[in-house]
Amino acid sequence: MKLFVNDTPVDILSAHQLSDLSSFDYTLDARRVALTEAKLKNDVLVTHATDLHIKQCLDAFNKKKVKKLDSITFLVDDRRAAIDNVKQQFKVIEAAGGVVVKDQQLLLIFRLGKWDLPKGKLERKEKPLAGGLREVEEECNVRVLGGPKICHTWHTYTRNKRKILKKTYWYAMECTDDSAMRGQADEGITEVRWMTYPEAQQALYNSYVSIRYVLRRYLDYRDSL
Repeated sequence: MKLFVNDTPVDILSAHQLSDLSSFDYTLDARRVALTEAKLKNDVLVTHATDLHIKQCLDAFNKKKVKKLDSITFLVDDRRAAIDNVKQQFKVIEAAGGVVVKDQQLLLIFRLGKWDLPKGKLERKEKPLAGGLREVEEECNVRVLGGPKICHTWHTYTRNKRKILKKTYWYAMECTDDSAMRGQADEGITEVRWMTYPEAQQALYNSYVSIRYVLRRYLDYRDSL
């Protein structure tokens, strides 16, 4: 479960999934350290984490971003049970979007002061790929063909005092017609632009951690072809 809370990457793993401790800067034992009081920074591994430890951290991260924390990973006994417990704390909604390519360029949108990838909430009973295609075409006024699923991400936010957990499905897509390309104004999109891969990577420094994660996964997929 790749979860982003206030743009902080959060992962939940079981012990057998963890093979490399060198990727963490700090390791904390949840039995001995009050996580909400610890000075979290860089990449942190939390061992012996319980549902309560995870909930306390997610609540704290939702209220205030931990600026020096790059990522946090919770090591648990039962990963599936821990993830189910997280989901029960939120209203879960689904969305879909795409990494759109044409002539070795990527399609990016500029919305709310940041570069982003087109995406949006699924309609009732809508399949993720169909919803992703619809959202890309509506937000950018282009025509696209759907490809394989790249990954999915989760992120949290609060709306009307209700805690929301959004699952977003991401697909590789190919643009077939951009002759009338423009941003969907009522969605706050002020620019739609084709960029080379290096340009896109540079532009996404002014973006969200989750979007940079999706682009990395797409580039891994592309390199595997």
